[in-house]
Amino acid sequence: MAKRIFFPARGEVDLEEFAPKSPAADEVLVKTRYSLMSIGTETTILHAKYDPQSHFARMFSFPQRKTGVQSIAEVCETGSEVTEFKPGDLIFMRHAHTSHWTLPARLCSAVPAHLDLKQACWCGLAKTAFRAAFAAPFQLGEEVLIVGAGPVGQMALRWATVAGMATVAVADLSAKRLTLAQAGGATHTFEGPLDTIADQLMAATGGKGFATVVDSTGNPQVLPQALGVAAPFGKIILLGDAGHPNRQCLSSDMMTKGLTITATHDHQDRGGWTQRRIDQLFFQHMASGAFRLDGLITHEFRPTDYQEAYALSSDRREDAVGILFDWTAI
Repeated sequence: MAKRIFFPARGEVDLEEFAPKSPAADEVLVKTRYSLMSIGTETTILHAKYDPQSHFARMFSFPQRKTGVQSIAEVCETGSEVTEFKPGDLIFMRHAHTSHWTLPARLCSAVPAHLDLKQACWCGLAKTAFRAAFAAPFQLGEEVLIVGAGPVGQMALRWATVAGMATVAVADLSAKRLTLAQAGGATHTFEGPLDTIADQLMAATGGKGFATVVDSTGNPQVLPQALGVAAPFGKIILLGDAGHPNRQCLSSDMMTKGLTITATHDHQDRGGWTQRRIDQLFFQHMASGAFRLDGLITHEFRPTDYQEAYALSSDRREDAVGILFDWTAI
């Protein structure tokens, strides 16, 4: 029997058996090798940390079986109309933490076999962060401040580095996460709450502030603080998805500086940048070494150790960046 991690009720995690269906003509049946947790999103869903009017409430309920969004798997069986994949091929998919899954072939991306398959799991959050890179846009020789060095922030700073930005500053509460940010190409790091390090951030830009500020935290309290360290006529990119958007408030900096706020979300295909196109670009950067991912997977668990994994992500998330489930023994 196949197995999957699910949330039976608020704050509860379990592992259940199920029977995956046979693939239809346009589908593939795959066996997962590795899946990577999206810490912020998954804990928001698990603990229902969102407003009743939020999109989280519209999309998720309990029992919740869509618990993950990024996995590397091997094709086991293909439908009669599938020509682009065959058994044994490696694919990336954006689906739950599960040992097996049946899904349309069009939702899969081919993964080069020579890549580190655990690191390739970052493809999902790299796509999320790419939305901010495109919306900003990240440009050669420019400057950016990325607030939050969690999983999405780590991917955002790597897109900024690949884009050739001159200043890639990162602010976070965790020294451990900032060390990983430096390894990924951050030119400046700042530790502490944004409101307490504002003077340091302004000093780093000669007092003018940052032309682009990316808020990847999902913390509604960060927005007015981000406005405070933005340069006149600068842009704030909301990348972190707040479960309580009604708590996000503007400050007078919005008007006096003439700032622009741009929200971006994982599902928004802008400029023809689809999931597959971004996946291909990410894998190219992985292969060339441009995306430095060593050390980002900070913890690995067997799926049977799900309780420990989610306790870490819920209670000690500052100690973790990449939490990986290894399904190869299931």
